[in-house]
Order: sequence, then C-alpha cells, then structure tokens
Amino acid sequence: MDIIIQQAPAHLTIDEIETAFKRNENNVLKTLNELWKIDEEIIPEKTKWDDIRETCDAYDIEMQKIMSNMKEMNKNKNNN
Repeated sequence: MDIIIQQAPAHLTIDEIETAFKRNENNVLKTLNELWKIDEEIIPEKTKWDDIRETCDAYDIEMQKIMSNMKEMNKNKNNN
C-alpha cells in the first residue's frame, strides 16, 4: 500500500487511495491507472514462456492436422 501512496497523485488523500485500491481488488497496477486516470490498458511484455507456449501450441495444431489426415487415409483405405 505504501508503494501506491508514494506513486499516487499528490492531491489525493490516503482514504481515496485506499478506496481505489479496494475497488480494484488490491491490484496495484489497476489502482495506479485509475488514480492517474490512465485509460489505456497496459500490456505486459512478452516473456520467453509466452514464446514457448506459442511454439508448443503450433506444434500441437500441426500434429492434430497430421493425425486427422492419417485417420482419413485409414478410413478411405478400409472402405476400399
């Protein structure tokens, strides 16, 4: 809470800051956005784990396509 009080605009009272903090479910970033009246949403930086997740998702999609194609080929083979 001290961090928010230090970074909040000087004209606000501690009660106003605490109310905003509670209203934003104790989220520091959302509280400071509200106190400074910042409308844009802050997008967190992409991490290496985001890259890994994207790679794994792409791999899963490709494997699903391959498995579906193999399933179709086996179905067609059995029908002939």
